[in-house]
Amino acid sequence: MAWNEATALARINKLKGEVPDFNVQRFEEYQRLYQADMAMRVAKEQPTTPPLFSLPRGKAVVVDTVQIYIAITNYDEFRLDEGRETEASHERAMRLLHLYYSAADRAIEASAAQRVDFHNGRVHAVVLERGKQGVSRDTLAQALAFVDDFKRVADAANRELARSEFNAEFRIGIDVGTCVAINNGTGCEQEPMFLGSAANHAAKLAFGKEAGVYVSDRVRALLNLQEFGVISEFISLADSDITVNSARQDANGNLVFGVQDRQAYTQDVLANWKEEVRRGEFPDFTDPNFSFSHREPPLREIDYAELSPSRSIRMPLVSMYADLSGYTDYIDEAVASGGIREAVRALHVIRQEFQNVVEKDFGGRKVRFIGDCIHALIAEGTRTETDERKSVSSAAQCAGGLHSSFGLCKSLLGNLDNLGLAIGVELGPTPVSRIGIRGDRSVRVASSIATTRSEQMQRDCEDNGVKFGPRALSVAPMALGDLLYEDGYTASMDYDEVAACLSIAPAQVASPNYARAHVPSQSPQPRAHFKSE
Repeated sequence: MAWNEATALARINKLKGEVPDFNVQRFEEYQRLYQADMAMRVAKEQPTTPPLFSLPRGKAVVVDTVQIYIAITNYDEFRLDEGRETEASHERAMRLLHLYYSAADRAIEASAAQRVDFHNGRVHAVVLERGKQGVSRDTLAQALAFVDDFKRVADAANRELARSEFNAEFRIGIDVGTCVAINNGTGCEQEPMFLGSAANHAAKLAFGKEAGVYVSDRVRALLNLQEFGVISEFISLADSDITVNSARQDANGNLVFGVQDRQAYTQDVLANWKEEVRRGEFPDFTDPNFSFSHREPPLREIDYAELSPSRSIRMPLVSMYADLSGYTDYIDEAVASGGIREAVRALHVIRQEFQNVVEKDFGGRKVRFIGDCIHALIAEGTRTETDERKSVSSAAQCAGGLHSSFGLCKSLLGNLDNLGLAIGVELGPTPVSRIGIRGDRSVRVASSIATTRSEQMQRDCEDNGVKFGPRALSVAPMALGDLLYEDGYTASMDYDEVAACLSIAPAQVASPNYARAHVPSQSPQPRAHFKSE
């Protein structure tokens, strides 16, 4: 399998011609159509969906939002045994996620929030503003109520369903602002997305090891609190003197948001949950119920709909994160200037081509799109074992192919000069499954040290480049060292550069009319070699 310039050009041109024109609406306009559609579904006894969750292809909605990210700060305590990943530690970590994903969805069902996505140890939820004057204090209070609901339900579920096995701690990031909602999924694989700085900033606020609720300057301004401009100076709401509608103090003086009878609400949720466990509709969290097996590559054959806790995958594989740097500013400018249609059309083409490179060119499998980022898995090997060296080699070629295809997209689509592509790569044993609340609302998950580290490698790239994690470097072909510095980073890596290093046939150019669209930020230089095991 390999990347081919002629094939990529043909795909991108086809995508460019087929991409929907995108009907861009304000949320208040969309709401009227949504409510009529849901009323019709109820009358026909058809399932309903939350607003903006399953938008049709070709629709983009501009909406004011409260963006909420909830991250488990002590996640590694549950997925490591004495500093190592084992099948038992992965089974425990997956039960942890199964419990908390389910708790989040159950809290969401009784709140104004709706789920956007789950990713590793993070929950992304949103509260939509129904008014026309920006996010109100009442809408923010509803978001804070959901946070309180979630923490109470999660704590009770751990105590009463898991016998206090999972004492998770949470770091919660909250921001408010205008976002563009689109949907990339279909059927049971819905992928609602909220593009804009509010979603991006909330995610950054949830990134860290200190537990608490961390809010942005925009949230503080809305609540008439002192503003801070540095993330490290944001403090927990528990330490502030916030007073908003729908808030009250408990017996200990802590602020409480949401329904008034907290104890009855939590007990009701847990009673229903326990009944589902008793009837066998939901797993007993005290009884390990994850069963893992190796999956023969190519991973593109994985059908997430077939996965469940009892039918999970666990194997060494390469995790890759490829993130469009600069896209948040790009979409914010598009909202301000009225260029939303062009911005989401470009993203549609780029993301689909990224998925094509991963799955069609290198046999990998997309896990999900996370805004303007793709998370993907790659492996080479047999039905019984992974060839780690070949897997890293394929991942390097895939990273080069992604950069080369991105260069072609920039050339063919235009007006994308300020965007970059940062890619993180790491190898490691990784469980893959489908977990969470019952039925179609369960979600696919691939979660391990490799997935976490590859995401961090991508973050380390800043605006561009590729970075390999330490385990990937330890088994990588020695020739790849000619492209990388000792820390596994390179500022440029297109497909032909990788092919030359690995003595693979270079990509075939489709036509002399197409100049090479990817121009490295610096000429390739010999790097310090690393050892290959």
